[in-house]
Amino acid sequence: MSGANCSLILGGLVLLARSFRLARGIAAVAALGGLAAFVMMVGPDASVLRAAVMGAIGLSALSAGRRGRSLGFLCLAVTGLLILDPSLGTSIGFLLSVLATLGIVLLARPIASWAPAWIPSWLASAVAVPLAAQLLCSPVIVALQPQFSSFSLLTNIAVAPFVAPVTILGTIAVPLVPLFPWLAVVPIAVAGVSAEMVAAIARFFAGLPGAALPWPEGPTGIVTMIIWSVVTILMVWLVLHPTWVGTAVLSLHRRLVFLIAAGESAIRRRWTEGHSGGRRLPEGGPRA
Repeated sequence: MSGANCSLILGGLVLLARSFRLARGIAAVAALGGLAAFVMMVGPDASVLRAAVMGAIGLSALSAGRRGRSLGFLCLAVTGLLILDPSLGTSIGFLLSVLATLGIVLLARPIASWAPAWIPSWLASAVAVPLAAQLLCSPVIVALQPQFSSFSLLTNIAVAPFVAPVTILGTIAVPLVPLFPWLAVVPIAVAGVSAEMVAAIARFFAGLPGAALPWPEGPTGIVTMIIWSVVTILMVWLVLHPTWVGTAVLSLHRRLVFLIAAGESAIRRRWTEGHSGGRRLPEGGPRA
């Protein structure tokens, strides 16, 4: 189970509570209680608890928009989890969860805000969240497996609509199976079809040419992936700010033209002085 699953459960519980016009504080408490029940149902082992904590922090960062508070919660959660289970300090899964959550806290909302006004906010968030998580996790991933997954971002975006039904409807079906088996057929069927779609999309992108490109190993691979992540975020910003890019290009062009003209003028003046023997005529022309 990942933090995304816990975020979906928590977000769905918050929306359900708010639909009954509950106060924000009561809705938050009810959602956290539902998340605790979900964790107990799945099994409260270390990975599930980690996913629940990171999912709750990631959802709060996206919904509240207060990076400082979410970052403080993340630091507190990481410290608490390490105190409870010091072995998490050597867990790659824990490191990836922390980095993914940190990317969502720091980068997801800024990246989504860069989108033009004609792009729906849900679509901007659907791109910004996996991109923010991938940018921070990629250096660790290439350290484990030195290859670059060319279509990982597109895959995450494509499967996003099917992940929510798998998680939410599958969770709803669990208590219905022993109580009302006939009623659990519908959510199980929809969740099963959604899971098949996730697997089919993953297989499709994995089978495309160039889906897994070789990448340098060791420290070189980590450093180059960090540089690539920085370049990627800069490219995204430039693509989503065409007006600024156009203005900057025109300004740079004017400066280059001015520098070239000044250089040509200086070269011409020196050439003229060199061919006149270094003598300069007095101002006003020759005198009698």
